[in-house]
Amino acid sequence: MSLYLEEAAALLRKSADTNEKKYAAYDSFLMEGRERIAKHFAVLAAIDRGLLPAELTETVLDALRKAGGR
Repeated sequence: MSLYLEEAAALLRKSADTNEKKYAAYDSFLMEGRERIAKHFAVLAAIDRGLLPAELTETVLDALRKAGGR
């Protein structure tokens, strides 16, 4: 994993810790935070494997569609 991905993962871990502490008494907020953080970890995993994450793929495809035949 590159230094940038490792740094991003470290920041996500800090966010996860904060989420657990801040919303411990609020199940719905806690779960939303967990799901959001898990999604970001999945994006990092895809990038680490050399794959383009789904949301970035959609952005690229939209740009290509808008550019037309250029």
